[in-house]
Amino acid sequence: MAIRTVAAFGAEGAESARFEKEPEELLSAKIGGIRSGVKIGGAWGGLNFFYSLLYGLALWFGGHVLLSDENSGFEPSHVVTVMIAMMVGVSGLSAFSGFAPMMAKAYVSAKAMKEVMTADARTIEQPLYTQEALPEALSTVDTVEFRNVSFRYPTRQDKWVLSNFNFRVLNGQKIAFAGESGCGKSTTIQLLERFYDPCGGEVLVNGINLSQIPVKAWRKLIGYVGQEPVLFATTVMKNLKAGDSSISDEQVHEAAKAAQIYDTLINLLDGFDTFVGSGGGMLSGGQRQRVAIARALAKNPQILLLDEATSALDNESERLVQATLDSLNSVMGRSITTISIAHRLTTIKGSDVIYVLKNGRCSEQGSHDELMELKGEYYSMAKLQQSHREEEEEDLSAVTPAPVPRSEAQRKFGMQKSMSMMRRSGSVLSFFESAFEMDESVTATPRIWGRLFGLMRLYWWVWPIAFLIIIAEAAGAPLEAVFFNGAILALFESEKIGVEAMYPMLDQAVLCLVLVGLGSGVAVLCQNALFTYLQECLCMILRKMAFASTIRMDMAFFDAPENQTGSILVSLERHMNRVGQMLGIQLGNSTGAIFTCLISIGMSFFGSWVLALILFALMPICGFLGLAVAACATRVEQRGEAAYGKCGKETAEAATAIRTVRALGAEEYTLEIIDESLDVLTEVNTSKSWKLGISLGMNMCLIQVIYLAGFAMSAACIQYWNFNANQVLLTLFCVVFGVMSVSSIVQYIPDSASGHHAAVEVFRLIDQVSKIDATQPTGHIESIGDGNIEFKDVCFWYPHRPEVRVLKKLNFKIEKGQAVALVGFSGSGKSTVIQLLQRFYDPQAGCIQVGGQNLRDLNVAWWRMQVGMVGQEPVLFDVTLEENVRYGNPEATDEQVTEAARAANMDFVIAGNVKWTDRVGLRGEKLSGGQKQRVAIARALLRRPQFMLLDEATSALDSTSERLVQLAMQEARVGKTTITVAHRLSTIQNSDKIFVMANGRVVESGTYTELINMDGNFAKLAARSL
Repeated sequence: MAIRTVAAFGAEGAESARFEKEPEELLSAKIGGIRSGVKIGGAWGGLNFFYSLLYGLALWFGGHVLLSDENSGFEPSHVVTVMIAMMVGVSGLSAFSGFAPMMAKAYVSAKAMKEVMTADARTIEQPLYTQEALPEALSTVDTVEFRNVSFRYPTRQDKWVLSNFNFRVLNGQKIAFAGESGCGKSTTIQLLERFYDPCGGEVLVNGINLSQIPVKAWRKLIGYVGQEPVLFATTVMKNLKAGDSSISDEQVHEAAKAAQIYDTLINLLDGFDTFVGSGGGMLSGGQRQRVAIARALAKNPQILLLDEATSALDNESERLVQATLDSLNSVMGRSITTISIAHRLTTIKGSDVIYVLKNGRCSEQGSHDELMELKGEYYSMAKLQQSHREEEEEDLSAVTPAPVPRSEAQRKFGMQKSMSMMRRSGSVLSFFESAFEMDESVTATPRIWGRLFGLMRLYWWVWPIAFLIIIAEAAGAPLEAVFFNGAILALFESEKIGVEAMYPMLDQAVLCLVLVGLGSGVAVLCQNALFTYLQECLCMILRKMAFASTIRMDMAFFDAPENQTGSILVSLERHMNRVGQMLGIQLGNSTGAIFTCLISIGMSFFGSWVLALILFALMPICGFLGLAVAACATRVEQRGEAAYGKCGKETAEAATAIRTVRALGAEEYTLEIIDESLDVLTEVNTSKSWKLGISLGMNMCLIQVIYLAGFAMSAACIQYWNFNANQVLLTLFCVVFGVMSVSSIVQYIPDSASGHHAAVEVFRLIDQVSKIDATQPTGHIESIGDGNIEFKDVCFWYPHRPEVRVLKKLNFKIEKGQAVALVGFSGSGKSTVIQLLQRFYDPQAGCIQVGGQNLRDLNVAWWRMQVGMVGQEPVLFDVTLEENVRYGNPEATDEQVTEAARAANMDFVIAGNVKWTDRVGLRGEKLSGGQKQRVAIARALLRRPQFMLLDEATSALDSTSERLVQLAMQEARVGKTTITVAHRLSTIQNSDKIFVMANGRVVESGTYTELINMDGNFAKLAARSL
């Protein structure tokens, strides 16, 4: 989730508003639901009218045709027998018709699933569980060649990314691509992975067109490390194996050692079984990248694709990892072809061939020395980077410490950040059951119904109309019984007054019966339409409230393993539908059933009050038994809820990181994890199905018991107790018609029982209290005083990793307007300082002061408005490019937006290659890494903050862009306090103060020159970066 970006820019309110105004999703879902309700109501109302019409036609036919022929031998008792048999049969059909809406929804869902499964999108990907072997000619990859390759992305047909691009790499060679951001470097990697096929030209492997090679088998030969490594929310070991059972633990350990991450992992409390969190969020950026490198090496690949693979590493880690990558042939014991993309040209100096790309074409190629002699594009980039390095060398020349063997303590410097896997019980807990640690008293959920009706007060005008319609619909069944009884009596009157005299009485009763049926059908249609409208309105309100509640939660909430995006969405959607139905269709039907029973019983007393009293006493007993059985059958199974959540999490992870899943060949592995959850669901539902079957069978049986008792008692009343037959039949038919209408909603009892539980869980989410809430801040100070920032004895650990102390009595002071840098090895606590300054968390001990005031006392929303943040892995939203830049300041003018874009060197927009109105895709996937980072920088600059927080803000930029952006930021930060986290020491030489962090503490501080002269940790770090 991009919740940190939302919080950093104070966009909780804006996101809630965008969520509410999204017409393509919420509004269309609401309208679609209402239309569906109207259709179902029409079908159900039509069915009710059909039943009445059927009764009327049968009675009319019996009276006008059968009884009119004196020689036919038919008597009124024969017609009545047929009518009662028909009535009982129709009651069964009526009960079945209640399931029709579910069947209709299942049909629509199945149709949509079929469209997805049969979509013609498998031009590249093979069907799952197919393992087509590589051709013999590809047992060893000898050559890989791009021959006149041209390519443009399907969603941007107007922009050619590659144009007649050519290169060739031999087995064991190391080649590299260099060039400015957006020139097509990463696209070549995607074509080599065969995520796409070229639009022109061909990609050849050993002379064979890549499109002719089985894609899964081909990807098994490739190890890929991206600029923004994606890890899955599972253990380190499972991430490293990525579902490949052929990789042994020993291979994983060797790969981890080669990636310089083994010592870090083995020292964790749970070692390689440590849970890494969503997207690897419980690891530092450098640790994530080293795990990704180890994952690629564990595949024992023939080809290694490295897209800025070391950009997030500190200098020491980069040096060690780069040394391993440079010596892969000896480390792995065989030839490995390496294709690299890099902005730091020092990492590719040893490449056999370097291709310099510009506008999708190769402008230069050759070795490092050859390209330097050409004095072209590559030479300019190298000189630009070399100028920074020469400045470092000049500073270091004053102090030339003798090489000191690195002690064990030093080796572990900054590498102690660790975390343990969350202690999870036997199965993953469901989101709504374990995400919220609340008092048991809350689970009592008093006034649930009152709260639901309170939410619907804006729609008060619907309730009187709905009530009148329910009364009209409820009166339909007993009125039908009255006219049905009248028609039956008319048939028997024919024996006394004659057939001709009977016709007007019969016709009047039949006509009234049909008209009542028509009115009842219209009432059912209106009732379904109105209550579906209420249902969809309630779902809309609850979704908005739940989204607003979720988006304001503090970061500790989202760090919990059970609070993954997919788990939240799946559980939330299921509960929302249940609660909506609880106050929608189910409420309408249940209320209608109650009124039908009451009116039917009331009218039955106008007949035989003794029979009515007996049946009335029987109904509560049957109702109690039915509800008791239903309640036992509908208890919520936590295993099932957990399985739904896990399925959602895995699906969301696989969909958002589909390129990583494809590259690792982990499609089947991901599907197997989902299958495990679905198996649990099948088991739970199977064990529950017999209970539901008993519940439904019991309720249907009890209805038949009422029928049986009614008919038996009616016969006894007439034959033995000399009751008036007209009165007895009126009572009988009133009860039968009333029960018949109720039988059609028996299937709603299980859903109604689970609806209350769903409402409890939804209100738990809505009522959650955020410890740091920018929408309702507890602090009220809106002044930074003198602008100084001071950490005083700050101790901090992440709430879900309390055993790992990240900061240990951290102390430092930053004066207003200073440019300060934080350096240290990966995991030393640098990024944690940035998060504390944004007040994503509060320290457990000590305090952070701004202008002499505790940061907790400041209005957190106002404070975040004073802060501009650019992260190492910038998060963009799937909106237009302009909206992403304006995210930092929605009220900015067009001139200010353009100025920020120029300052961030967004030349790809200024040149028109990307339009302001273009959508950037999910997480900005339609832009290159460098382009995304420049958009993030522009977004922060547009905010015009007093404090700038830069966490490796220029790591993904090429040398030219980095120089221009740094110059612009130097101008922009005049009068501002800037805090920079950096691994490239050349980017922080001009800092007013540098704090060197190790193991959660500041071990050295001073200017760049002062730290070099100290000949301490920083000097050694700088020396190793040369």
